[in-house]
Amino acid sequence: MQRANGQIKFGLNGSRVTRLYQSGSSKILLPKTYGAMREAVLLNTAGGITGGDIVDISIEASDCRLVATSQTAERLYKSSMHPARISIDLNLDKAATLHWLPQETIIFDGAAVDRTINLNMSADSSCLIAETIILGRQAMGEKIEKCYFTDNWRLYKEGILFHAESLRIGDDVEALLNSNAGINGSRMISTIICVGANTEYLKPIIEKNLASENSMCAATYLNEKLIVRLVSNYSAGGRTDLNKILCALRGHPMPRVWQT
Repeated sequence: MQRANGQIKFGLNGSRVTRLYQSGSSKILLPKTYGAMREAVLLNTAGGITGGDIVDISIEASDCRLVATSQTAERLYKSSMHPARISIDLNLDKAATLHWLPQETIIFDGAAVDRTINLNMSADSSCLIAETIILGRQAMGEKIEKCYFTDNWRLYKEGILFHAESLRIGDDVEALLNSNAGINGSRMISTIICVGANTEYLKPIIEKNLASENSMCAATYLNEKLIVRLVSNYSAGGRTDLNKILCALRGHPMPRVWQT
């Protein structure tokens, strides 16, 4: 069967684009913006990801301020073959600032995907990573009975690992999600990680924005690293809370594609 294969390699040094390569179903747009950060918008023209698909994204930022996001939510569809592979590599140098802010990833029943996120940054750079997973579309009454999804993050500063986490969802998804050790039946899971020299100043900002009627939120600060976890039973309300938290952390509005 024909499968989608997409690749993006993008480099920005100061205000100069040093590399722009795109192939297959993966595309990148650089809209004209007038904010404090340059924007890069990623697209998947295949309309979603299913078994056997391959997506490779590599971003290099040097001496610049860049926000990378996606045009819309990514959808992981039912697979009838080996898992799809998504690989994301982020590289920061020379006091670069990167905000990795893709819109949510929606997992459908029967999906099979392995995803990795790798970050390599210099000591004088800073990064904000926000990833959200939604299990089925509630408005359509969808339930996830079975799927396979792994998510492995490895974050390095000056070549030294400072954060690692792995998530695996599979087999009896409903039992897993409804367990006390799971997320108590929530359908939206968001993780935000901020790292940089001045991250400690974000702690009081985030604490003011954690209270919510729609979501459960918690934050941890340790060794110049801020981690925020958000889970919600309702993806619409959870997204509203997520936007509020991200705007507070960034100090300015979300990219325009988030607002449409």
